[in-house]
Amino acid sequence: MATIQTGRELTVTIDSVAYSAQVAEATLVPNQTVDQYITLTDTTAVAQPVTFQLNVRAYQDWGVVGSFCDAMWTAATAGTAVAFVLGIPNAGTLSGDIIPSYPTAGGPADGAMEVSFTFEVDGGITKA
Repeated sequence: MATIQTGRELTVTIDSVAYSAQVAEATLVPNQTVDQYITLTDTTAVAQPVTFQLNVRAYQDWGVVGSFCDAMWTAATAGTAVAFVLGIPNAGTLSGDIIPSYPTAGGPADGAMEVSFTFEVDGGITKA
């Protein structure tokens, strides 16, 4: 029987603080470039190192205890990489360091205010 994974099981932990209620979507995206060289007698391909981005869509929660938006603002002001752990339902975790960025503030008057981030991952990813 297949196991269906839902976002209700999604947790992103940044600097040892777990954010699950605020996070609506999180995706770790690998990027890899393959350079192809063509000579007179042959072709060859060389894979460049893999880089990653962590995309997060969350609900704005400014000013509340354990605020994801406040934590991102503080981290972006400090300008240093912060650790993250992305829980994968039924499959463990992916972890690494991200370069923090400032969140947006505000949104529509008739709906939940969201914030989206695209974090560059600093270094590699560990799967546990």
